[in-house]
Amino acid sequence: MDKTLNILIVGGTGVISYAVVNEALKQGIHVTCINRGKSRNQTLPDDVEVIIADYRNYELIESKLQGRFFDAIIDVLCYTETDIDYSVNLFKDKCNQYIFFSSCAVYNKGKGDYECTEDSMLINPVWNYSVNKVKCEKKLIALSEKYGFTYTIVRPAVTYGNTRIPYGITPPYGYHGTLIQRILHHKPIILWDNGEAYSTITRVEDFAFGLVGLLGNPKAYNQAFHIVGDERHKWREVIDTLGDILGVKPVYISLSKEEYAKELPTRSGEILGGRGISQLLDNSKLKAAVPGFKTNISLREGLKMTIDYYQSNNYLSGIDYKFDADTDRIISKISKNKKENIKGLNLHFIDYLNNATVANKKTYWLEYHKDNLFVKVINKVLSVLQKLIRRICK
Repeated sequence: MDKTLNILIVGGTGVISYAVVNEALKQGIHVTCINRGKSRNQTLPDDVEVIIADYRNYELIESKLQGRFFDAIIDVLCYTETDIDYSVNLFKDKCNQYIFFSSCAVYNKGKGDYECTEDSMLINPVWNYSVNKVKCEKKLIALSEKYGFTYTIVRPAVTYGNTRIPYGITPPYGYHGTLIQRILHHKPIILWDNGEAYSTITRVEDFAFGLVGLLGNPKAYNQAFHIVGDERHKWREVIDTLGDILGVKPVYISLSKEEYAKELPTRSGEILGGRGISQLLDNSKLKAAVPGFKTNISLREGLKMTIDYYQSNNYLSGIDYKFDADTDRIISKISKNKKENIKGLNLHFIDYLNNATVANKKTYWLEYHKDNLFVKVINKVLSVLQKLIRRICK
């Protein structure tokens, strides 16, 4: 780069944004982050200027940024048109280039039998996340025309890093050791449609190189880019590779994506409109704008890095026993409906890390038996009590 760039990132400790921070520093860019300072899994490097604040506190951020101007501002926290309105109004006069994080989920992928370019048909009507991201993109373009600022839209696909395993349906970041432990303890992993759907999977360090190459890059102005690597893998391959690294042959249970979505209604759009359909994405536009971009970290290398990170950091946030129990519940229910034998599948509570609490066991039991009418009543009562407690404590 001809001059030292000065950028602002909203966040900075998330799976993707943390990698972007480190790549930017590596390339000699001055980085400022607006961050609440509450991340437990990753800490910002000392070279980063940190503004500790809630990004949603408009007046506070305005005062903190008074008189400041950046070559680029990266906002990874916009999910709705309201978010875009807020962010643009806050930042439009404070940067040369506004970076919006959209998603490769925006495409209507049909049956996943064709390769999407940045000009492919938008809106996946099955998934609200996709619908809202498309609305964000359209709103951003309209605001850009209204106010005359420069934007760049970036569309990640499936990304992963130290705290995330790139599998379709997983616990929250920091709890992905749950998936590792299920494999190590020979618990079944759920495949939808035999894990035959493809996904374009990119390690965050590779993603970050692509994104940083778009900062201050005239080829990126008022354009949209896939930031995806060259590797495409079936979901089954992801689990097979994990098992190979761990030295354990994974146990599978396959069900249709429709069956899986029915059991996880809050994630049905993600399953039916996202993970259950092959995702084939062209990255030639990015390579033309950022020479040298390619996949440098293979899936096997990247997954080993993730496993090593979890194992050397005491499995970070620990085990998500709610996710673990719900997975066991679904497997047990579907197997019994198909009159398949579940004996030997270890569908019971396991103290994976030898530190489980009574609360962990209660969480597991309530989730595993949540289809039971008696347990439904208990869960409803607990939910009401939690709401009352939160209201009283305010």
